[in-house]
Amino acid sequence: MSPKQKADVVKMIQVAQPDKVTMAVGDGANDVNMISEAHVGVAISGVEGKQAVSASDYAFGEFRYLKKLILVHGREYYRRNCYLVNYSFYKNFVYVLPIFIFGFYTAFSA
Repeated sequence: MSPKQKADVVKMIQVAQPDKVTMAVGDGANDVNMISEAHVGVAISGVEGKQAVSASDYAFGEFRYLKKLILVHGREYYRRNCYLVNYSFYKNFVYVLPIFIFGFYTAFSA
């Protein structure tokens, strides 16, 4: 595939599923467009040069470090984000409920 085709594939996925986050992994100069187009760009530093590393958000020395990034840190981010949303929802619920009950108690008279 040409570099433009790789970037087009990432763009096509972003258009088809706008609520999803895309990640592109590349190791050479031919992957720079794809890495730039994705939400998260990961480059593998290697023999092919440093162009992909300079265009990426994250860079690794070997492919084996990618497994930990996706399975551990990606899951941990998702879990923390869910916890934050739940905390915000229930905090606001507990904050507003007494005010709402007080409104009934006073017959909503200012």
